[in-house]
Amino acid sequence: MPTDNGVEVKQSQMPDAGKGLYAQVAFSPGEIVASVDRPLVTELEADRMLDTCAWCCQRAATDPIERKTAASMGLPHGFTEVKSCTGCRKVAYCSRACQSKAWKREHKYECKVISVEDLPPLPPGVRGAIKIIGRSKADPDNEVMHTHKIINFWPAGDPNAMLEIHRLDKKRFDDFQVLGHAAWIYSGKPQADRLDLKSISRKVVSNIMSNAIILSSVFDGVPLGIAFDPLISSANHSCDPNAVLVFNQPRHEIRALRKIKAGEEILISYVEATNPFNVRQMQLKENYLFTCQCTRCLKGGNLETDKFLVNAEDLENEYRKLADKLVNRHETKLSKFLLSDNDNEAQKRLAAMEAEAYSVLENDQAGTGETKEAIEMCIGSKMWSWTRQPIPQLCRRLATQYLQSGLIYEAFRIGVKLHIEILPALYPQEFHPDRVINAWAVSTLINVLCGAAHEELYEELAKGGVQLRVLYFGFLFYLHDHTPRIFRSDSPFARVIEITYTQIMAGVTYSEAELKEKVQAAWPALEALANNVSISNF
Repeated sequence: MPTDNGVEVKQSQMPDAGKGLYAQVAFSPGEIVASVDRPLVTELEADRMLDTCAWCCQRAATDPIERKTAASMGLPHGFTEVKSCTGCRKVAYCSRACQSKAWKREHKYECKVISVEDLPPLPPGVRGAIKIIGRSKADPDNEVMHTHKIINFWPAGDPNAMLEIHRLDKKRFDDFQVLGHAAWIYSGKPQADRLDLKSISRKVVSNIMSNAIILSSVFDGVPLGIAFDPLISSANHSCDPNAVLVFNQPRHEIRALRKIKAGEEILISYVEATNPFNVRQMQLKENYLFTCQCTRCLKGGNLETDKFLVNAEDLENEYRKLADKLVNRHETKLSKFLLSDNDNEAQKRLAAMEAEAYSVLENDQAGTGETKEAIEMCIGSKMWSWTRQPIPQLCRRLATQYLQSGLIYEAFRIGVKLHIEILPALYPQEFHPDRVINAWAVSTLINVLCGAAHEELYEELAKGGVQLRVLYFGFLFYLHDHTPRIFRSDSPFARVIEITYTQIMAGVTYSEAELKEKVQAAWPALEALANNVSISNF
């Protein structure tokens, strides 16, 4: 059931915005603003349908090496088991409870449809529409309200919005129509006395695809699928958000990042809010078809997130030559990375380097070498700081790649640099989900490094003053303090933290206060390690 007693949906006061989500009461930092047990539409990507529970979105590692590595680190996907539906063999569930919930609410309407042997994988938006159509036809009295909430949402609920999409992106508009019609066809061309299901199908697909929330695993960032819910999706965008959307598998919550007054609009960020101005504008225009006019964007490209360390004209000769090559490579999209009043040759070089770095970040097939080269290019040019995007995102990507390759120490060093130097500069809230998740990753890596397989490295670090077993408690206490402020106690992530904390603390003879004193004494050595991480020792 949705939790929306403290919010209401009404016309937004933001320029050119439709309806928005408003606070009816005051909220404190970390407090739940709104939540739904599971979004009205939750769909897995095609390549996740047989290794991830279609109800709760818990993934099970199927590759033996990944499974063994995950299990050794205590990651849930190293232990989770899923079994496919015996009817369609196209979706899977982690338990009978999840399968039963899914069948009653939605799967019985798609099981026969997707069971056809030669049917290609259907896009998530189409599968979501098939289920909505099935529910509407089977129980129109109870589903009319839900259906109208979906079809009256933006953009299908606003004829002018659909005309605007047709004008700005005809291909996207045509895709809505084609896929919506396909969902109706696959559903068997159903009819209902009170509902035009053919029209509803197109509107549902349009709204799901236009407002999709991207789902990814909290534990390892693996993309899982999409979600859409009229309540959660009513929150408008700002590049200076006062709230954040949290995925608790499958629960969705909007949590306050700072104090929110009664009557204030609830604003989340649809893109990485710490990206430079021109990148945010480009991403929002391409993905959501609007030009952001939030308080931050009205200041233009003059904030810390937009600044380079030195003037563009001071780019060293080695990188100037590289940038000139990149100008040709990214010629078609160079203007998107340029500020309108800065189009000289020096600025074009920086725009080309920025375009190259983001192209690597957005390329899911980019390997460890490409990620390292992108970081080395930016940092080596002396134009980027470690906290200027996309360096932080590339560092997280590289840490994940190292981990997947079994390079535990390398992943640990980057995680420490993120925890100590980078993430606090980007997200001031200690309970921010990005900081909490990274702290958990580092704690897990420390736990592995304390094992017998890394005894030699452990001893070497100890000689340098890095006391891993003591430092582990620093991260454990951090997680125990801040996880409840962003993740519900019954979420998979919070359960892992609480179980770990309880088990570890039961096995030590020191009090928490004594351990914190030891952590404080050992922490400077970890800070020194973070400071020493550079492009020369990546």
